[in-house]
Amino acid sequence: MRPAGALLALGLLALVLQGALATGLPAWALPDLAVLLPAALALVLGPAEGLLIAALLGLGADMLSGSLLGQQALARLLEFALTRRVAAQLDLRRAMPFAVFALALEGLDAALQLGLAQAFLGGFALHPADLAEVLGRAGVSAALAPLVGAGVRRIAQAFDDAEARREMRLDTRRPLL
Repeated sequence: MRPAGALLALGLLALVLQGALATGLPAWALPDLAVLLPAALALVLGPAEGLLIAALLGLGADMLSGSLLGQQALARLLEFALTRRVAAQLDLRRAMPFAVFALALEGLDAALQLGLAQAFLGGFALHPADLAEVLGRAGVSAALAPLVGAGVRRIAQAFDDAEARREMRLDTRRPLL
């Protein structure tokens, strides 16, 4: 459980950092760490721990962004499950496949957020500038995805105490019946 706690703390810190960067950077130039982290978590944590952390990060993003409570959490849970499903077929631990997957995941997240907002808040106009912003953010996030994935793997390995609990075998040098 130690890697999960460390990765949860990292995720909450990343949400605060993303909120702080949003005040100074244009929206298209800001990587979407709230989408990248649950995807990277899906590659290093088990399903129970990962789903819990993805839901908590989504709720944190809901509270910081002012969206409907649970909107981001639902999206993060679905994206976590999708990442685990795709990772069973493809090797997403390598940089290029994870970057391409992150690009597609950003587009899926934008469509999911739009669909949830229209379902609960009613119709609204979608402008071409919004599409350009989503494409820019997806490109920046895809470029940053291999670094996020490698960082999450290193933190999980640093806090994993499974190697400290290695099995010790004693050789008695006596034959057993």
